[in-house]
Amino acid sequence: MSGRPTGQADLSRPAKPSTAVLSKPTAPRSANPSSTPRQAPVLDETVAYRPSLAAPPASRASGHPGESQDLSLVGEILGQYRLDALVGQGSMGQVYRAEHLGLHRPCAIKVMNPRLVVKEPQVRERFWAEARAVANLLHPHVVTIHNLGCERGYHFIEMEYVRGGLSLREVVIRDGALDTLRAADLVRQVALALQAAHNSGLVHRDVKPANVLLNDQGHAKLADFGLVRRVNELEQTGVPVAGTPTYMAPELFEGVPASHRSDLYAAGVMFYYLLSARLPFTSDQISRLVQKHRLDPVPELQSLVPNLPHLIPTILDRCLAKRPEDRYESAAELAADLQSVIALARETESLVRDSVDGLDCFVQGGRDLFRVLFRLPGDRLQEVYVEATTVPSGDRLLSVFSVCGPADPRHYEFALRLNDQLTFGSLSIRNVQGRPMFVMNRTFSRDHVCAADVRAAMLEIARRSDRVEHQLTDADLY
Repeated sequence: MSGRPTGQADLSRPAKPSTAVLSKPTAPRSANPSSTPRQAPVLDETVAYRPSLAAPPASRASGHPGESQDLSLVGEILGQYRLDALVGQGSMGQVYRAEHLGLHRPCAIKVMNPRLVVKEPQVRERFWAEARAVANLLHPHVVTIHNLGCERGYHFIEMEYVRGGLSLREVVIRDGALDTLRAADLVRQVALALQAAHNSGLVHRDVKPANVLLNDQGHAKLADFGLVRRVNELEQTGVPVAGTPTYMAPELFEGVPASHRSDLYAAGVMFYYLLSARLPFTSDQISRLVQKHRLDPVPELQSLVPNLPHLIPTILDRCLAKRPEDRYESAAELAADLQSVIALARETESLVRDSVDGLDCFVQGGRDLFRVLFRLPGDRLQEVYVEATTVPSGDRLLSVFSVCGPADPRHYEFALRLNDQLTFGSLSIRNVQGRPMFVMNRTFSRDHVCAADVRAAMLEIARRSDRVEHQLTDADLY
């Protein structure tokens, strides 16, 4: 059949992130210094902030500076858990990789600094509040809270053990800026996690790359809900403004309570950082940093990121709008726009590669046309084509089709009756090699289709078109 692709598609998948344990990043270094311009020192620690523009940050949200827990519990038994390794320093204590001795499962145990409990007893309630607030928040992109407890004076939370465990901050420090597709997909996953939190009446208040972990499949997990508050609590007086200054929305520095829109501002800063390995606003002086957040325009990314999709500046402008009401209405709306970026940025080959992963098939093709040969029961084979086209209106379409046989007029009635019965795809006539042919076809919007949909369409069309071909020709030709 003429017009078939001849080059074999590269179906190799990108390497997965190296295996590590749930951890916090070390002090930042310049990401990819050979290609990334140097930035001024930044205030990237979580702080409690009192709205006085000339004042420095108050004590850290975890308590007093230097009040770190300096006694390691590695190798000890704490309740039902054996603490195997210290893997990170949280805002209120230490995080250990552990094993649940009863269930024999890995987990992460966040142990509160006992000195803080003695010095500031109210911090214990905040520690419990984190666990209780997030315990019912079950979402694939949120680190799950399993249990809380107290043993020998140690207060702790059992959390999901994230295999992989590198934070987004660590990834950027190690590898530099992420490609557009990867950055957009990770921020989309974080936005979905935020939408789940917001739907539960929670505001995270400390969204940043250091608080997003990647599991061993490269998926994002929003972690560290140590500053989380319920919306009705934030509306009360006396709740301190807190967060990481480089990610805090302008209104927070004026004492306005945090909201879902301030979380979205932080997500926008994170998106900017992942794309460029740079923060939009930096300074080693809190007063100057506040001024930049409140007054300075967002630095353009085009000079730092070549071939930037046109949707991204629009997304960043909405996330980083100075006024909360000019930002996205919801995290779900942000996730939808990021999905459009992903669809536009992803090449057809990448989509096909993801769609056939793990299937028993042979793939040929390149650019916008691919031939996938499936092995079916009874030693039969069936060719399925995936073709990307742009129609005159400018819409991008993706067609999944397979040839069933010649479009003989004697079979038109059969085709019409079959179409009336089909609930998946349709039988149509298509010019193939100069001849009209019956094809089983399904068409998607190229900008919104996902790999799972393409995979399902290819498998179903291969099966149905082979059946129709057998009825029409009693052979296995296509």
